[in-house]
Amino acid sequence: MTEEIKNWFKGKKLRFLVTGAAGFVGTNLALRLLELGQSVTGIDSFITGRISNIEHINNFARENGKTDGFKFIKGDLNDAELCKKAAENIDYVFHEAAIASVPWSLKEPHLFHSNNDAAFFNILNASRLSTVKRFIYASSSAVYGTNSNMPSVEDNIGEPLSVYGAAKLTNEIYAKAFFNSFGFESVGFRYFNIYGKFQDPYSAYAAVIPIWVKKILSNERFIINGDGTTTRDFCYIDDIVDINLLAVMREVEKSAGVYNAGSGKSVSLNALVQTLKGFFGNDISYDYGPFRDGDIKYSEADITKAERELGFNPKFSLKEGLEQSLRYYKTLIL
Repeated sequence: MTEEIKNWFKGKKLRFLVTGAAGFVGTNLALRLLELGQSVTGIDSFITGRISNIEHINNFARENGKTDGFKFIKGDLNDAELCKKAAENIDYVFHEAAIASVPWSLKEPHLFHSNNDAAFFNILNASRLSTVKRFIYASSSAVYGTNSNMPSVEDNIGEPLSVYGAAKLTNEIYAKAFFNSFGFESVGFRYFNIYGKFQDPYSAYAAVIPIWVKKILSNERFIINGDGTTTRDFCYIDDIVDINLLAVMREVEKSAGVYNAGSGKSVSLNALVQTLKGFFGNDISYDYGPFRDGDIKYSEADITKAERELGFNPKFSLKEGLEQSLRYYKTLIL
């Protein structure tokens, strides 16, 4: 966390709602906000979120004398009335709740519509009707779809390749419509491949880094989808928390802005394997498998807009982020 962020929040007592608080990004955001002395209400339905994450947040609050700073609501954002109650007297919303999986979205598209689209609309509208100053939400690099131009620039997207990508694009359209119709301000972040502490390695749809690390630590072979030339922009979670906080701090032009949130660098899956060998040695075992339907082949964020307008400056290299992440994964798996 930068000194600028610490200094901006010092002496302030703002009220935040974090949806998906039991999930990966939501847990990290809630913890950072509590560390900064802010008031946090978390909400989660536990479709993918982990109860242990909420227990960790509660323990952190108790151990640091912030027990009055965190309140948790178990609930489903498909309940519009619950959304209205949750958004009451809130200054800023971080909407991180979603089911984030391309292959899962192809198997259960209706589940993704209800939890990634309908739920988004409900909490967006509830925030508009309340005292919320700014609605900050998770979009995805999946919106770039068929656009193969690298690096990806915010105003040049393609057609979605998955139901998940379509759902996130719909979120952005709703956010823009709410600004144009009601003047309700929002900031969306197109997350690229985030990794780090509190990311679930046990899910059947786990992200590539946690699932590979879990396999390695369990002495099992892992699968590389495709020939390994697929590229991804891996960004460590602490940098993602920073960019979300910058969206609170900055006096951005009133709008429904969307920003890439990544490291600004691409790494092939083959190169990721080589980096992991630097931690585990050369005897890790893996096979190549088929390329996954709906996946984007190449991915890299152009973060120029976020740098210019938000002052975003990712701090962690892939190696540094993996060092931090492995400490957490080892506590879960070993």
